[in-house]
Amino acid sequence: MPFTKNAVEMFISERITQVTACNAADLYLDFPDAKNWLSKFGLSVVFNNQPPEHIRPFALHFVRRIDMAIAEYALAREALQNLVSGSRGRWSPYFHALNHFETALAQIYQALDSLAELRKKDLGLAKKDLFKSNDGSVEDRLNKIYNTSKHELTQDEQLVWITNAGIETAAEIISFQEIEELLRTFAKVATKLSSPTSTTD
Repeated sequence: MPFTKNAVEMFISERITQVTACNAADLYLDFPDAKNWLSKFGLSVVFNNQPPEHIRPFALHFVRRIDMAIAEYALAREALQNLVSGSRGRWSPYFHALNHFETALAQIYQALDSLAELRKKDLGLAKKDLFKSNDGSVEDRLNKIYNTSKHELTQDEQLVWITNAGIETAAEIISFQEIEELLRTFAKVATKLSSPTSTTD
C-alpha cells in the first residue's frame, strides 16, 4: 500500500512533497559528444600531443570531472522526473535525485581547482581568481553548498535539499539555471581540451 502525501510530510520530510516539477535541463542535448570527451582526450594526446604535457594532468582532471558532472546531472534529472510523475506518496526518487545532484555539484567544484591551475599554466584564459569567499557569486555559493554537503552533520532536517528552482541549504541557493550555465561554460573548455587542435597559443 503506497504512503500518502501527508505521511511523507509527517514521517520523512515536507520538502519532498514540495517538489512538483522537474526544471533541470537535459545537457546532453547541448553537448551530445560529452560521453566521448575522455576517449577523444586520449586520442588527442597519443596522435597529436595535445593538450601540451605541461598542462595535461590538470586538463585530464578537469575533463573527467565535467564529464562526470554532466552524467550525474542527467541521472539526477531522470530521478527527479520519476519523482514528480508518480504518486505523491513516494520519497526514494527524491533522495536518488538529491544524491546525484550533490555528486554533480561536487564534481563541478573540484573542476574549479583544475581550471584555476589551467589558468596559471596559461591555457589562453584570463589569469584571475575564479571567485572570492563571500562574494555571492555562483562559484562561491557552489563552494558553500559543497562544503555543507560534505562536512556538516544532519540534525533535525536535510542539510541540502531540492526545490522546483534548484538546490538549497539553510544559507545558500543555487538555481538549476545557474548550475547549467556553469556546466555549459565548463563543457566548452572540456570540448576544447578534448580536441586535437587544443593549444595554449
